Amino acid sequence: MFLYNLTLQAPTAVSTAILGHFSGGKHQEVVVARQQFLELWRPDTATGKLVVEHSENLFCRVRSLAAFRLTGGSKDYIVLGSDAGALSLLEFDTRGKRFVAVQYHEFGRTGLRRQIPGQYVAADPRGRAVMVAGVERTKIVYVVTRDAAANVMIQSPLEANKAHSVCFDVVGVDVGYENPVFAAIETVGGDGAQTTKQLVYYELDLGLNHVVRKWSVGISDTANKLIALPGSSDGPSGVLVCSEGFIEYRHSTGGANVHRVPVPRRTGQIDTRGLMIVASAVHRMKNAFFILAQAETGDLYKIAVQYTADEVTRIGIKYFDTIAPTSSLCILRAGFLFATTMESGSGHQLFQFENLGDEGGECFSTDTEHDSVPEFSAHELSSLALVDEIESLSPVIRSQVHNLADEEAPQIYALCGRGARSALRIVRHGLEVSEMAVSELPGTPRAVWTVRRRESDSCDEYIVVSFVDATLVLSVGEEVEEVKDSGLLATAPTLALHRVDGGGLVQVTPRAVRHVMADGRVSEWQPPQGREIACAAVNARQAVVALARSGGHAIYFELHDQLGVLREHEQALHVGSDITSLALAPVDAGRVGAAFVAVGCEDQTVRVFALDAARCLEPLSVQAVADSPHSVAMVQQGVLTLYAGLRNGLLVRANVDAVSGELSTPRTRFLGARPVQLCVATVRGTPAVVALATAPWLCHVVQGRVRVTPLSYDALDYTAGFASDQCAEGLVCIASNTLRILSIDRPDAIFNHAAIPLSLTPRDFVLNATSRHFAVIETEHAHLTSAQAARELVARGDINESEAETAILPPEQFGLVRSERGRWASLIRVLDPFTGDSTQIIELEDNFAAVSLAQVVFGGETFVVVGCARGMTLSPRGCQAGAIRTYRWAEEGTRLELVHATPVDDIPQCLLPFNGLLLVSLGGTLRLYDMGIRQLLKKTQSSVSPHVITMMRPHPQLPNQRLFIADVQESIRLVAYSPDTHVFRTVVDDTLP
Repeated sequence: MFLYNLTLQAPTAVSTAILGHFSGGKHQEVVVARQQFLELWRPDTATGKLVVEHSENLFCRVRSLAAFRLTGGSKDYIVLGSDAGALSLLEFDTRGKRFVAVQYHEFGRTGLRRQIPGQYVAADPRGRAVMVAGVERTKIVYVVTRDAAANVMIQSPLEANKAHSVCFDVVGVDVGYENPVFAAIETVGGDGAQTTKQLVYYELDLGLNHVVRKWSVGISDTANKLIALPGSSDGPSGVLVCSEGFIEYRHSTGGANVHRVPVPRRTGQIDTRGLMIVASAVHRMKNAFFILAQAETGDLYKIAVQYTADEVTRIGIKYFDTIAPTSSLCILRAGFLFATTMESGSGHQLFQFENLGDEGGECFSTDTEHDSVPEFSAHELSSLALVDEIESLSPVIRSQVHNLADEEAPQIYALCGRGARSALRIVRHGLEVSEMAVSELPGTPRAVWTVRRRESDSCDEYIVVSFVDATLVLSVGEEVEEVKDSGLLATAPTLALHRVDGGGLVQVTPRAVRHVMADGRVSEWQPPQGREIACAAVNARQAVVALARSGGHAIYFELHDQLGVLREHEQALHVGSDITSLALAPVDAGRVGAAFVAVGCEDQTVRVFALDAARCLEPLSVQAVADSPHSVAMVQQGVLTLYAGLRNGLLVRANVDAVSGELSTPRTRFLGARPVQLCVATVRGTPAVVALATAPWLCHVVQGRVRVTPLSYDALDYTAGFASDQCAEGLVCIASNTLRILSIDRPDAIFNHAAIPLSLTPRDFVLNATSRHFAVIETEHAHLTSAQAARELVARGDINESEAETAILPPEQFGLVRSERGRWASLIRVLDPFTGDSTQIIELEDNFAAVSLAQVVFGGETFVVVGCARGMTLSPRGCQAGAIRTYRWAEEGTRLELVHATPVDDIPQCLLPFNGLLLVSLGGTLRLYDMGIRQLLKKTQSSVSPHVITMMRPHPQLPNQRLFIADVQESIRLVAYSPDTHVFRTVVDDTLP
């Protein structure tokens, strides 16, 4: 058996997102598509956080999504377009927590094919029909109904194909309860005829069960997106057609009445191209609606449509705010804007509306004639406030695995993002931990607990810290202060602590079990003379204490209902081996006490005993382990689960039968060389176990499965759950002589990232193993850096030199300044990954673009080689001049020095060290170079591919003789090198493109 693949991290890019009530409740949810994963996200309006309720691998590439609701229903369904060659109608099963296909209809072959529908899906706003369309020719309409049992049904497909047509977008038009209408942007032509772009209405005649091409009209050749307007009593119906620089209103009943409004652009722009709308959202309010549309620069526009009856009278557009470019926008009724990103480099963001942008700013409308494109002044966020963000790695351009930090596990160094929002991300396995407070303690503590005034309280009252010979009580409030009158014994260490029913506290010390009652009275039980308590477990009504060096003797206490004091049980627990740890099971609903107690023993066993009245202290099961248990814990994680932390660093997890107490399916995991200390906490409202070894680990439930994930934090000695007004769900921990309060913001994550921002889109990077510095090449097309844009504006006379520093907006939020096609911005950066500082930045001038990068050893010295092209064009592919720049490391590997530049006659797309030489791909040709004094020396040249080579990798077994190459069209081939003839020849090629 061989491992085919293992997904360590699900895709982080979101291609599309839809809004609806998919669980059937009152709260809105968002369904997002992450390639083959479909996820249900719930914005928590109380905390402002995004919670991933469910994630499911559909094992197909999700291409499009749409939501629809049947008439009279309260639950939304999902229309899924994929590469499976079928239409799927999905429902979210709230009981099983999964997506269920209520209807599935196959109509074509699998794969991403132009004529197979699935690229676009649209639903009738009244839920009566759905349309699924392909890129070319094919469109299929399904009528959606219910059967006698109220199950969702679809009727036979109705085709609306059009030969020689290409589809760009499809939406459902809101026409009330008239025959359903779908609008599409199509180019129509063929057989040598000139293609024209049209807006086409397709009408589904419910009476005749037939789809007809109802209406079409010519539109701009740059039209790319449709926005459907509300209809019936909520709006004028029709669609907004978005094209380059303009938005216009079209409807079949409007005739020649076309309302066209220009898309404003920022002041001081160098590029004169019009803006394209890439995302939009329509929000309905009582007797009104508005539209948020986003341009490719990230600017948001608010569009208002004024109408009388069914006729539009005016369209107004004004600048709203600027966020990162998105793939989808969703406006929630709770006052949030959810924005997903596909490849901008920023995360998926949740914003809260501060206002609707009605005040301030100029509104441009169809009432005014515009001689030129209207302009606006971009500003910082004023109408939106960022409340949460889920980080995204997309797109990952290059990645390497190193252990530069000398940690237990290596780190992934990845170049991610585009433009000014790109970064070098350091990815570590583990959950990200936020450190909220750190305080030094007067000594080295051994344990910590938190207690509440009442069990129903949401915040803790005390933090209790145990030292070797003392106990410190701290109050939780605006300030953490020591408490003297808590009733707890401060002159002895504490072994266990818990709030009991009736408002008292139970404190277990080595020489007593103290019950501090609510009125201040103290009831105390002491062990026999000469004996001490080794360990204890306490809950609201029960306590179990084990005596040290007693051969496994333990005492069981219960809270007396009438007297309100702890009463010793008439029977004692005898194990036969010294007890090292104790844990009480959680109290089930309908019970007053725990049903089981887990006992860790020196004889390398974990035993489970009953605590219910019928079989109190009766042994139920035994589990042998590899070493003596250091600590044990029992939590409810779907099923009752027993955790045992062993002294040799192993963590043992087993299921406990809720009736018989039998242990089953034990699992073992090595956490480190230290004994494992277990502590129970709460994560996302469910019980979890924090395992402390050489690193802290969190054992919690994610989507119905137990996940054991390390925390990216320092080693901890003890921890407990913590809640306050500032931290609703956190951990209070001790590490050495410090008390720390931590929070875990994303417990459903697997990796955490640290980002080092870059200026342009990164292309490649290499590592200097001696200095541990990276050399990164960054290149951007049709954009300028801030310095280049300032110089351009000064040269044009738009600004003077004193205004150059403030004239350009911060690119981290507003992006790079756009320029005309054919212009390039490029640089070489030397980066320290530990501090994030750039020790050197080399900007390439004369319109040169860095294309490729490699680190080559010539004659025992390491050189950094950069492939560059001047005036590079993408279609057709070519350049004015090519060059290979050779640098050497200087100043102990923190800077680069240019040695020489070698001219070449094509774009040096790929560079690779090969047999002590440099292998360069120029188009479909491979060329070997050796080091020279004034330039690189050409040794041999072989043409191996009819197309441009895009990647070269050495053979893992024969790196000096064979290599794999990939080109832009003919897939992958294996190339062999003959050292005698100095020729590369193809040995094996792929038969499929």
